[in-house]
Amino acid sequence: MTDPTTPEDALPIALPEGAAMADYQRYIFELEALHGWLDNDAARNCFLMGEEVGELFGAVRDHERRGEQAREAVAEEIVDILNYLLAIANRLDIDVETAFRQKNARNQRRSWQGEP
Repeated sequence: MTDPTTPEDALPIALPEGAAMADYQRYIFELEALHGWLDNDAARNCFLMGEEVGELFGAVRDHERRGEQAREAVAEEIVDILNYLLAIANRLDIDVETAFRQKNARNQRRSWQGEP
């Protein structure tokens, strides 16, 4: 977690504004290396991400009750999940941007009529 009193440019790992998804993946790899988390395999990261998904549900429910004052907690849980997704993709050598584009190109040709 970032120390809010430390300027972003003084952090050991930086993510530039307007970064590409590959930069995000590289950033997560470097963050995991910094904290010694590279030994966590994809399955462990899936379990940890599952815990974060539960926390996101709670944060969204809290946002529904309390409104905008709970928005930051929702944002933080979304970021935690994204971090785990990128870590899992890194473990499996998946280029997320390419996968995203390919899957959504297929989705544009699909029809979900009649599906719940």
